[in-house]
This record gives sequence, C-alpha cells and structure tokens, in this order.
Amino acid sequence: MGGLFLSSSFHPPRVNSAAAASIPPSYPAWVLLDRRAYFADLENATTATATASTTGHTVKVTFCLADPPSLSHFCVQGPTQHLAVEPQVVFSDEDLALLVFAFTGDSGSTVEYFIYKAGRGNQSSLEPIPAPPPPGTRNTECNVSMVVREDGQFLLAHLSLASTITYYDLSIFSSKTVKWITRTMQVQAPANQIREEDLFAEPHKVISLGGGMVGWVDLWRGVIVCNILADDPFIYLIPLPKPAFNLPRVGDPKPVRDVTASNGVIKFVEMEHYFRREVVDVDDNFGNTFKVTKDLDTLDKMYDRDLLLLPHETFLEAPGEQIIYIRDGWKIRTCYRHISWNYWRKGHCVHVNDILANNPKHAMLLPQLVDGYGKSALGNLATAYPTLSLNGDHVVYLMTKLDAHGKKAWMLGVDLENKMVQILEPYYSERASHFKLDCVTCAFSEFLNTTPR
Repeated sequence: MGGLFLSSSFHPPRVNSAAAASIPPSYPAWVLLDRRAYFADLENATTATATASTTGHTVKVTFCLADPPSLSHFCVQGPTQHLAVEPQVVFSDEDLALLVFAFTGDSGSTVEYFIYKAGRGNQSSLEPIPAPPPPGTRNTECNVSMVVREDGQFLLAHLSLASTITYYDLSIFSSKTVKWITRTMQVQAPANQIREEDLFAEPHKVISLGGGMVGWVDLWRGVIVCNILADDPFIYLIPLPKPAFNLPRVGDPKPVRDVTASNGVIKFVEMEHYFRREVVDVDDNFGNTFKVTKDLDTLDKMYDRDLLLLPHETFLEAPGEQIIYIRDGWKIRTCYRHISWNYWRKGHCVHVNDILANNPKHAMLLPQLVDGYGKSALGNLATAYPTLSLNGDHVVYLMTKLDAHGKKAWMLGVDLENKMVQILEPYYSERASHFKLDCVTCAFSEFLNTTPR
C-alpha cells in the first residue's frame, strides 16, 4: 500500500515561463527546483521514462522550469499506489539530476535511484541504478551524491553516521562494477579540535565542489568533504559559523540558512530574525463568558446571567502581565571560502530596513511591499528560506508572505550588493500555505537548450 499524500501533491502549480513555452523552448541557466515531485501526467521537451531495476515499476518524469526566483518543479506519472513518499531530486550537478523513489511492497519499502540526464532537442534520458543501496542507506534523505568520471562511468556516494563518534559510513556505488562498497572512516582532524556538539549530524543537502569533491552539508554545523574519485578517500570537516540566535542548533535550519558551491568556493548565508519584546495586560476572563468589574469600562449594564459561571468554565489566574514578541525585521549575512582555506571571508551584512523596494511593478504584484509613504515595508512581511544564486552574483532568493499562515506567497530576489529587491514573482503552488520551502539549485536546465540562450 502506498503513502498518504496531501492533495496539493496532485495539483502542480502554474509555471510563469514564456521562454519555456516558446518554440523551440528556451530554458534558464539554472533553476530553483522544488525537491518533492507532483503527481501528474504531463509531457514536454524534458520528459523521460524508465523502468525501475528492482521493482519493475515504470515512471515518467517531466520538468516544468522557470527563471528564478520563480520556483520550478517536476511531475511524476507512475504507480502512485506503490509509492511511500513523493519522489525527490536529491542531488544535481551540471547536466545530471539524481532522483530517488521509495516503492512499497509486501516486504516493505524499496528505495531506487534514477539518473536524469538533460539532453538537447528532446534527447533527455532517465536511467535506473541497477543495484539497490546497501542496508542502512535505504532512505530518501539528502545524503547521496554523484560524480561522473572522465570515461563516462559514474559513482554514487552515501554518507551516514557510524556507531562511534567522529566516524562515518561511506557507501560508494560504481556503475562499472555495479556494486556498493561501504567503508567506515574517521573525520581527519585532531581529536581536541572537534567536540561532539560540532560534529556533522544530519545532512540537509549535498553540494558538488568539483574535481570529484563532494560536500555533505549539515546547515547547523558544517560540511563533510570527500574526494570520492580518490583511490584512498578521506573525509574532513569544514565548520559553519554558529547562529547566535540558536546556539543549541535545534530545529529546521532551512528557513534561515543555506550553503552553495561553485568552482571549489563555498558560499554561506544566514538570516537572523529580530523580535520586539512587549508586555501586555492579560484579562482573567479570557476565553470565558462571565463578566468582571473591569468590563464596566465598556459596558453600561451587567446582567446577572453574565456574572455566573457556566458548567464548563473555571476561574483563571488573576490578571497579570504577559510577554509577547512581535516581528521586528531581519538581517542577512553572507560569507565564503575556498575549500583549501582555514577561514571564512565576510561577504555582505544587510538589514531589511536598508533594502530598497521601489519598483512600481513589484508594488502592483505585492502592494504590501511598500507603506503609505512609498517606503519599503518588506520588514513587515513574513520572510524566510534564503537561497543563494548559482550565478556567482550577490543575489539571495527568499519566500515571503503577508502572514506565515496565509495561503499566498511570493518569491523575491534581493541584490545584497546594491541593497534592493531585484525581482518578485508570485508563487502559485498550494504548498505555499505550509510556508515550508525545500528546493535544490540545478544547472541541468541549460543543457536542455537546442541553442545557447
């Protein structure tokens, strides 16, 4: 029996991309791709089909791509009743994307990987990995990566915690041998330099560092780096700066942190939200229907029936004060480093109050972006999920809403160098109501173009 899916997974959003709809299609150099699939039978120039090597299920994958900050997505047509969760894109590098499917059966769940290779002129392909992952790696989390050799053969690498502190299990699949090999490795660092609290705990994403180097990213703690093409690979830790607002580093880091890499340079972004502390009076009749003396401030009469307790009511604590925290803006900080450095170099530090939002077109799409005096009101919106650009520029992409629980959302790009909102696009997906963005930056879209864009 398959998993229970939200209805939103069966309603893919509209993609605002005139370029992709042109003939021939023109795709962006890179995209922000929703990691989780939608279920729909769509077909376009990106469509590819394959049959799983273990379960024999046939699946069709179609990508719907748009320029950032619009969110791209992909659709899967296949045996939904035999899927435990939505298929996911777990890794992407150059013209390739690695997809994972978790199929259900009588004996439990079976994880199968597929490699999507973007091709020009309807020549994209979807190839199943001919061997299931070894025991202990059968999950759909973001802990698997891929490297292609010069001869066209490829390796998959899966990293997970071992039973001993500072040790990890590295499982590598070779397309040449069609086998997985697992070895236990220790982080290369002096023991007195690494505390248990700083160790990589949970991979939130995997990044390519070039030359066979891969980084498994724990967004709270750091990046475990390994050259999986090496004959004798080893792993080492690149620590991330600690968040002053969450030193225990608990909870989901994606709403406030991201890491990307290009040509051996790692970029890190953190978004710190500020809150204003206020003290308010607490009425002791909150939630009850009976009246108290304080109600004479607003009432001329109090009837006897309003002074008696109903059967379900109880007395609350005496009136007092309550501390509340009101959203009061945010600040974005970035830094970067080469993988060979032993330090992070400052990038940008930008407070939302210093960001211009004076484009009239943006105000038409989102009137609340400016106040009644024509000044930016971006700080009044619920904004999170910073995502770094792959272009090597200074733009960070964010999701914003009027209220965290609202159904509408927008994706915007902020130019940190010039401190201005560069671009704004509505986000049409029903998933927007959850205010939970989980996307992966992919560059395979460029390889779909028949001619350079």
